[in-house]
Amino acid sequence: MRFAPTSASAREAHAAGELAAWSQEYLRGDGGNLGVARPLSERDDDVYVLAEVRLDDINAISGPDEQYDWPIDPAQFEQKVTAMMRALMDGWDPAPLFVHEPTLRLVDGNHRREALLRTGRSVYWAVMWRRRPPANGRGQ
Repeated sequence: MRFAPTSASAREAHAAGELAAWSQEYLRGDGGNLGVARPLSERDDDVYVLAEVRLDDINAISGPDEQYDWPIDPAQFEQKVTAMMRALMDGWDPAPLFVHEPTLRLVDGNHRREALLRTGRSVYWAVMWRRRPPANGRGQ
């Protein structure tokens, strides 16, 4: 199955029970993030959910400042965010953000989040995952 790199496609994949496959295809595609894709593909006990999240509640880990875990050159960051803002105003449907559910760490989509915030969005789609808890009783 082929997926488009859009939030609409992610919602369709989620409804079909294919969100993990959608996530791998997106993260391994053009401009993807193998650093996120690889560890997710190595486990089969993750639970994936697609949900709308408040952008202010997400913990960005990459950005144009040394305070981030993965700093980005400010000029490059600004250039990419500005291009995304133009695309959003032209109707672009960006892929969901990737957020580790228990920690709310934004592991993919830092530029998208910033562009969404700057164009007035306060909520957007996120692929969230967490480890399936071990079976611990009857009915599991």
